[in-house]
Amino acid sequence: MKFKLLLLSALAATSAMAFEPKEDPNAITPEGVRGGGGVGPDIFGYTGTDSNSGACTSQFIDITGTGANIITGDDAGAPVTLGAPFNFYGTVYTDLALTTNGYISTDVTDAGPDLSNDCPLPATPSTGGGARMYPLQDDLITNGGVYYEYFPVCPRPSDTFVDTLGCHVVQWDGVEHFGGGGEVFGFEAILYDLSWEIVFVQGTGNPEAGSGSTTGIQNDGATDGLTYACDTAASVPASSAQCFIHPNPDPAALPPILPVPTNNKVMLATLAGALGLIALFLMRRKAII
Repeated sequence: MKFKLLLLSALAATSAMAFEPKEDPNAITPEGVRGGGGVGPDIFGYTGTDSNSGACTSQFIDITGTGANIITGDDAGAPVTLGAPFNFYGTVYTDLALTTNGYISTDVTDAGPDLSNDCPLPATPSTGGGARMYPLQDDLITNGGVYYEYFPVCPRPSDTFVDTLGCHVVQWDGVEHFGGGGEVFGFEAILYDLSWEIVFVQGTGNPEAGSGSTTGIQNDGATDGLTYACDTAASVPASSAQCFIHPNPDPAALPPILPVPTNNKVMLATLAGALGLIALFLMRRKAII
């Protein structure tokens, strides 16, 4: 076994949520915030990195043929029961809400209408609540669907912990920005057992590439969070990944301490013996002098 290096039925939205105005796809978005590269730690202790670092691989797991299609369409959301518990900002969750607008919420009543992206993080959501993961929050139409699948052993090995961890995969398929006229694209979130690592993997075809979206995480209450990208052109390129590391993984997620090989033990014993002889020689020489 090889090892790699250490380090949620949909409920109706309120009328206020239902009438949140759609974003103008032709609006010019001001430059925002992009941490990029390495971000954090936030107050809780999460840190983030990306595929440019070499420590966060952009391996995409396609589950459209095997996963459950949880929700599809425009400004929609639905709950899903997880295949295993997941720890997010110190709270263990067994259900999450998946939404077509590119975010995951711990509030299972979230029906997905939050179409105006929240940034920089932490930011009080314009609608809804709960702790949130934002692979790519924007005003999106998810034509193919939002899929969920749990793997006892993740097809994409963890970047920082043992490579046999299980994982939850949430995939947005057949996505286009509201207003259309652009490329259809996809992206996903991968949540790991025990290490609680969160990985966002961006597929190909997103014409905005971060210019009007949010990528990052924040806690329930919006008092703590990490912004990776916020309304910044070219900040979330195709075929890239963003990894967020939990500060307190379960010890079972860590690689075991490898025993010292037998030949190394022999070498150490030999070295210790040689040093002892040298010390004895020096002591006798000093006594003679």
